[in-house]
Amino acid sequence: LKNFSCHHCKKPMKLGEPAVYAERAGYDKLWHPACFVCCTCKELLVDMIYFWKKDSMYCGRHYGDSEKPRCAGCDELIFSNEYTQAEGQNWHLKHFCCFDCDCVLAGETYVMEKDKPICQPC
Repeated sequence: LKNFSCHHCKKPMKLGEPAVYAERAGYDKLWHPACFVCCTCKELLVDMIYFWKKDSMYCGRHYGDSEKPRCAGCDELIFSNEYTQAEGQNWHLKHFCCFDCDCVLAGETYVMEKDKPICQPC
């Protein structure tokens, strides 16, 4: 650990101090345990569950968000190539629907009331 510094905070790693090594990040990178965090949400990566992409560490949720859009209706990743983009968000086709009657709104006229999509008839 003589010449190693924490990949996150850049402070030196001290001899005898605990260090986290993440194999997928490469043999030359170490972290202080408190610095082993997601680059997006800054949450500690507990149980060493992490994703490494483009020199950055991610939790599962934010790695998924970097790969696929997330549905505003169900909060799940959208794996289909067909989905709706409306109101600055992404939606599964079946989840962009009227908040009152549940009719699908993709391609239909709607209004937003209290941040919820409502079809014209409702």
